[in-house]
Parts: sequence; C-alpha cells; structure tokens
Amino acid sequence: MSFNPLRRVLCTLLGPILEMDDTDIFHVHTATTSAPDDTWLGIPQPPPPRETGHPEIGGTQITYEWLKSLPSRDCLFRFRFYADEMADLVRILDIPRIWKTQSRGLFTGIEALGLLLARFRSARDQYDLLMKYNRCRTSISEIVNELAIYLSERWGHLLDFDTNGILSPVRMQEYARAIYNAGAPLDSIYAFIDCTIRHICRPMLWQQVAYNGHKKIHANKFQALVLPNGLFGHLFGPMEGRRNDNALLAASEHRHNEALLIFGDPAYSISPLIMSPFAGAGERSAEETAWNAAMSVVCIEVEHGFSNVVKLWPFMDAWWKQRLYSSPIGHYYRVSVLLTNALNCIRPNQTSQYFDLLPPELEEYFTTK
Repeated sequence: MSFNPLRRVLCTLLGPILEMDDTDIFHVHTATTSAPDDTWLGIPQPPPPRETGHPEIGGTQITYEWLKSLPSRDCLFRFRFYADEMADLVRILDIPRIWKTQSRGLFTGIEALGLLLARFRSARDQYDLLMKYNRCRTSISEIVNELAIYLSERWGHLLDFDTNGILSPVRMQEYARAIYNAGAPLDSIYAFIDCTIRHICRPMLWQQVAYNGHKKIHANKFQALVLPNGLFGHLFGPMEGRRNDNALLAASEHRHNEALLIFGDPAYSISPLIMSPFAGAGERSAEETAWNAAMSVVCIEVEHGFSNVVKLWPFMDAWWKQRLYSSPIGHYYRVSVLLTNALNCIRPNQTSQYFDLLPPELEEYFTTK
C-alpha cells in the first residue's frame, strides 16, 4: 500500500491517539516508512517571498559643498543651474534656510530647491532621485509639493500682470519698439498672447469637464503673455481643458492699455485689447497677405516660449505623472514658468536674442512684492 506524504503524517499523529496495535495498518506503515524528518520534509513548503525590484536609498544628499564639488557641466545637467546660481536662488526666492515638512522632515533650503529642480528636470520615476540624493520617495514627494505650492503663492504675482515690474508702462513701450524693430508692421504691439493645453491623466471625477475635444485628451489650459525679452509676463490658469481661448481671456480679466495692444491668433478676433491677423472667408488682398506674413514671423516666438518650458522641465510634459486630485499640478506648471523666467534672466533665451532685448537681472525681477 502506497502513501503520499500527507497520509504519512496522519499515520504518525493518529497512531498514539487511537492506541493502535502492531498489527494495525497504520502501525505497520509507521514501522516501514522513512524517518520522521523525511516525513516532514515531504510536506510542500510555501515559496520564498518575492523581491519587489525597488532600488535602495543611496547617493549623496544635496549640499552646497557637494554641488561645488561636481563638475560644472554635471551640475548644469542635473539642475539647469550652477551651484552658485542655486545658492542665489535660495536667497532671492526667500526659501527658508531650514525647511520642516508637515511630517517633520528637515531639509536645508538648497537641498529643497535641488530636489525640486531635479524632479522637474526629468520625467523619470522618483526612484531615480532616491538612488541619487539619499532621500526616500515620501520625503522627496513631500518637499517637492510643499515647495512648489510655496513658490507659486509667494511669487505668483509676477505672473499676474505685474505693473510695478516687467509690465510697467515704460517697459511696455520698450517691448513695442523691440517688436516693431524686428519687422512688425505696427509699433503698438507689446506682447503675444496664446493658450497652451497641458495633457494630464484621466481624472477620477469630472472627466467630461477636463476633456479637450480638439486634442482628444484630458487637459488643463493656461493662457500666457510672452514678451520680446523672452519672459512670461502673464500666466493665467489652470482652467478646465474643455474651455476655449476666449473663455480664458474673459476669466483672466486682462487689463486694457489704451495705447498698446497684444497680438493673438485669429481665434481671439479683434478688440480694443487684442490685434489678430486678417481672417474670414474670401481671398486676401496683397496688403493683407503681406501684413499677415510680417506678423507671423514675429509672433512665432510665443510658441518658442511654451516649448522652452517643456524643454527645460520635461516633467511638465510627462502627462502620466500629472494626476489632478493627488498632486498640485497647477502649481507645478506655474513654478516651472517662474523657473524658466529666472533662467532667462541669467542666460537670455532665443526670444530675447531674436528681438535684441535683454531681460532684467535676476534680483530685479524678483524684487517686487
């Protein structure tokens, strides 16, 4: 009679309990089977636990001394700024010397800024930062979110038609002259307006509101003014992806300047605030065609402004990480625009060079309260 391992165990356990004699089949089996150890080894064992595949925390925490020890090109690649520029940003942006998060994690100001820059710099997972900068995922996520909200609220007025700074009447006249000198047929246009559609994850709630029928994606929309010195002079948003450009313009309550205009695409039409190209049915006259061609050459710079943001900060283009109800994605984009402006103040971008108009110094840009 053959017994499988489970039956052997039952024989071993039930024999003494049932007081079976030597002639019993169970007793005979116990005497002829292998040792008890072999019996227990025959029982199937649970498989060992699987490894998660997550990397261990490693690397070096961000300090000013460590940043200075990096090759300058390495620091620029990781953070878009050099070590001394990051130290200046911590001071100019009023980032606290020691930052305590809500869960009582402690970060120096330069480490907090460094983690924010490194996060925006790459579309990779946070595990990449975990391996490089000796912080856990929770800490990195928390400091990035808290610092982004702080910077957006502290310096958001610079993107809200700041008439005491880069949109003062005197500077608006400078912008109009620069655009005219670049080949525009009018000397009364000081900025270019357009909207950008930022792809996001499909939200759990209100999906229809966030859906953009033109791009066939779920999105947030922002409206921006790009100046000839390469700066974003105004940023409004986010708003629901289903909204059109004129809805954002009305909601932004844009201030009207009686002497100067902004230029937008035909979707904006013509108003006391905005000038747009000749559009509509019918053929264009030679003068209208020439006017449209001249303006299209200079207004393309507004697209360069939007492309600079996602080129410098690829995280803004990683739509699968832009989760509406779990991350402050509106603050993310506003801060990325502020950082783009800051970088332009240090190293003027393509738009500034095209119009031959320098942006203000970094401290001058962030001086207005």
